Amino acid sequence: MSVLNSNEQFISAQKRLYLVMSMLLVAVLTAGSCLATDHILGYVASNEIVISSVFNLIAAFAFITVWKKVALSSEKNLPILFLSASGIRIVVAAMTVLVYFFVMRSDTQSIKIFAVVFMAFYLMMLVFDTWFFIKTEKTKQIK
Repeated sequence: MSVLNSNEQFISAQKRLYLVMSMLLVAVLTAGSCLATDHILGYVASNEIVISSVFNLIAAFAFITVWKKVALSSEKNLPILFLSASGIRIVVAAMTVLVYFFVMRSDTQSIKIFAVVFMAFYLMMLVFDTWFFIKTEKTKQIK
């Protein structure tokens, strides 16, 4: 019973850590994007940055919520979760980008800015997720 309790505590702690770290990363990316677009373009590309930030916060929250449930119920299915979550995230990201492109089709400058900002957020969160969950698995194996 204490091993299960210890595992539940570890998973809950990792969920909290992931949420805090992903929110901090999105905040840093948001601030950096504001500074970069202001410096390069002379104005802050707020719509593009807000959409990218909100997408990544929602994706992070959804993923870690599902991860916790799978980690508690059947750890052997975590590799399938990682694969399917990555697939779902890229499909939803592509749909988000396509909707933005369709809505803003007459503003090519805005589309280019959005594509770069969104891709930067997406790639940084992908790197973060990979690092975080490799670190989590190594920590769990040591315990």
